[in-house]
Amino acid sequence: MFAYKTMTSMKYFNSFVVIVIIIAAAAFSSCTKMKKDKLDEDWRLIRVDQDSTISWFEIWQFQGEMVYMITRPSGGTAIDTLYSAEYTVKSGVSKTTLTMQQCSNTLYNGDWEVLTLNKDMLVLLNRTDGEFVYREFIKE
Repeated sequence: MFAYKTMTSMKYFNSFVVIVIIIAAAAFSSCTKMKKDKLDEDWRLIRVDQDSTISWFEIWQFQGEMVYMITRPSGGTAIDTLYSAEYTVKSGVSKTTLTMQQCSNTLYNGDWEVLTLNKDMLVLLNRTDGEFVYREFIKE
């Protein structure tokens, strides 16, 4: 009799564990989708140093599975593409990672930690070979 109750309890426990795993997987995949949807915009790079001789903006356009790094003159509409790369987004409980690959500027290839992503601001950090590349953007 005791063995029957234990087996029945184990069946319910195993079913519960499977359901929790399915729900967690669905939550993480929807979180990644939400982050990717937030990212699919045009983001203007904020320059850290002010240089009055620079009269153009660098803009990163996230479209589908590609990111395009372009320049646009201040007050102008002409666009020049600097680089393009494929990208993917992985989102976890506490960390979101943007992975870029196949960019002709190898500095941009690799994993970028998304430090901030909201409706107005994007902050990325790339730690490669002991070097840090930090980029701040505002929504264009």
